Amino acid sequence: MSANASRRPTPPTGMAAVRAAAASCSAGALRGKRLLGLLALIGLPIVVQLVLLVWGQGRGSAFAAFAAHLDHSYLRAIIPLVLIFLGTAAFGDEWEGGTANYMVGAPIARGLIVAGHYLAAVRRALVLVLPALLLLYVLCLLPHEGAIAFYLADGLVVLAVVALTILAYTAVFLYLGLWLRRSIISSFIYVLVFEGLIGNLPSGFASMSISFHARNLLWRATDEAAFRPELLQQLGLEPPGATVSLVTLIVFVALFLFLSARVLARKEFTGSGQQAESAPGT
Repeated sequence: MSANASRRPTPPTGMAAVRAAAASCSAGALRGKRLLGLLALIGLPIVVQLVLLVWGQGRGSAFAAFAAHLDHSYLRAIIPLVLIFLGTAAFGDEWEGGTANYMVGAPIARGLIVAGHYLAAVRRALVLVLPALLLLYVLCLLPHEGAIAFYLADGLVVLAVVALTILAYTAVFLYLGLWLRRSIISSFIYVLVFEGLIGNLPSGFASMSISFHARNLLWRATDEAAFRPELLQQLGLEPPGATVSLVTLIVFVALFLFLSARVLARKEFTGSGQQAESAPGT
């Protein structure tokens, strides 16, 4: 056999390696009971709005109703819950399936593996959430002639902010899925404490909440009262500026992706797929 025939292919690098890691990521795939459960969760506000259209003669429609659905249902509960399953599964399914040792044994830098799995989870979340929001937008504004076109710019802002929110939540839950064995339970605690409790406290505490900054961005961009933090309004406090919230969400993404890469770089795997922390300095 010639030297050329026995030479191994050159490992991918850069974006090619990220795409390869994303393409090989079967964890968190949208299929079976997981897909049905997530679709049912995401579709609940749509069902409510359909009921209002058919039996409530359009009561509770227009952009304010869309904003209320987005604020109370999607930003506070549905999007975090969806990302708990998709984000933690981006690596958690590899541990459960015993394929983690094959994944990290690939000739790709572990930071690029994290980036690939992250993008795969983000893509699945966007495919689930954004079409549902578009449909909800149409259903809420349909009873009002010309409203869909009139609020189109605000609707596009909503989609952009939701996409950024998904990026931030995915980074957090991907990190928890790598760092902790009971990652789903820990993620639920994170949502309850940071998004349910701290996110509704005065701004100094709320700065640790992703949903708070998402709602603040939407309020600053659309001037829709449904997005303004209620407690701050009652206390007469002014929320931070749009730039602060935008930078904070970007920092969430960068920080937790960095931490995820550090955690994966320190893990070692046995042939059976079991994980263990590597020794310091290895």
